[in-house]
Amino acid sequence: MRVLLVRPPVPDLTIGLKHVMCCEPLELEYAAAGLGGHEVRILDLLLERGLDRTLETFRPDVVATSAYVTGVHEAVKVCRAAKRRDPRCATVVGGVHAAVAPEDFADPAVDAIALGDGTTQLREIVDAIGEGRPLAALPGLALPAPGGVARTASRPYMPVHPDALPLPRRDLVAHLRHRFYYVFHQPLALVKTAWGCPYRCGFCVPWRVTGGTPLLRSPASIADELAGLDCEDVYVVDDLFLDDEARLGELARLLRQRGIRKRYLVYGRADFIAGHEEVIREWAALGLSAVLVGLEATTDRELRALGKGTSADENRRAIEVLRRNGVDVYGSLAPSPDYGPEDWARLRRFVDETGLVYLNVSPLTPLPGTDLWRAEEGRLSVPRAAHPLFDLSHAVLPTQMALRDYYRELVRTYAHACLRPLRTRRLVARPLPPPWSRRSLRLWWGTFQVWRQLRRAHLHHRPEALRRAAEVEPDGARA
Repeated sequence: MRVLLVRPPVPDLTIGLKHVMCCEPLELEYAAAGLGGHEVRILDLLLERGLDRTLETFRPDVVATSAYVTGVHEAVKVCRAAKRRDPRCATVVGGVHAAVAPEDFADPAVDAIALGDGTTQLREIVDAIGEGRPLAALPGLALPAPGGVARTASRPYMPVHPDALPLPRRDLVAHLRHRFYYVFHQPLALVKTAWGCPYRCGFCVPWRVTGGTPLLRSPASIADELAGLDCEDVYVVDDLFLDDEARLGELARLLRQRGIRKRYLVYGRADFIAGHEEVIREWAALGLSAVLVGLEATTDRELRALGKGTSADENRRAIEVLRRNGVDVYGSLAPSPDYGPEDWARLRRFVDETGLVYLNVSPLTPLPGTDLWRAEEGRLSVPRAAHPLFDLSHAVLPTQMALRDYYRELVRTYAHACLRPLRTRRLVARPLPPPWSRRSLRLWWGTFQVWRQLRRAHLHHRPEALRRAAEVEPDGARA
């Protein structure tokens, strides 16, 4: 069987990280690794063109794709393009959003929506198609049906231990490797050591995918993969990496024992970081370079409302611990739609007091499958079908301020933290490349693109723009 795995492009109206990062399609590399014995290709439409040409020349029997909530329409376009080329070609959609909201992909061009992990489940689907068995007999699928989807029998999200998964097929995108980066982290490899999260934040999706129980690779398995990577920078894309002190300690011991040294970018919770400086110190000595911290808010009242389980004091102490140990902080904040000028001013004071530079300001966004979605779905100011706007950069709930003013305050906060070069160079731990280098110019250009989009974001809420965002365009995916 010939299988084409496609990463869709980012929609034009979607704002945010697409301008300052482009990482390898790890989910497709894992899916490809599970397809031994089949002929597999990956087409990355973030960086490549030629979907129609590839469909014509490769002539796949199966096309599979995945997307976050913002990319629903783009994934459907890929499936439509495959069906136009050959109606007999089977189409499959998977990923985190498909697992929690399969109904969003209920399109006649989609044959199956996978609710489990791609590495094991895509193999089951491809084998069934090759043998002529009905997909309805496979567990763990949602099949498009009149009015939505019909689910097949249940299936564990990942029926094997994570250590049993094959390593991702990075060779299939080796020709693009020089184009993968995250801010200044390049060359960059992605590593996944766990699926799911033990915490149950009301605004977050991943813990629901695995039922609240994270699936963990062993430290030995992780060390083996790291030893085989020739990239110095490693982005650990677990939903939460800094959490289990014993597991982190054993992995640190193995890295020292085997002489493995990388520069790590990982996710961590503020309460763990604030209470485990010795762990941060140990990992900083091993190359911990930056930590993405979901700070979310600057007051205990806001954090309680989010069900975060951390405090404003822990946020501040976590930043202090990381900075004290020479680790950069990539802080994420989720301002409420009820913010007024005084709230934005308080956010900027927090930035000044804590020395934050790398900042992601994401208006509080209900995502399908979360507790926040169930509580706020009826208040949305953006229709659910306008998927490109659920990018954690658009305000999708009614704002207290006029939309234009809300976005201006958001832009002002970004500028306050990120666009003062002398402050940036004084506060960041990792040495920055020269201002005239390609990496610096790329980041400045990306920052300009974000600024330009945010300055016009209020226009995306006009009826015509919302209608366009809610439509799957009929002309197929980007060729």
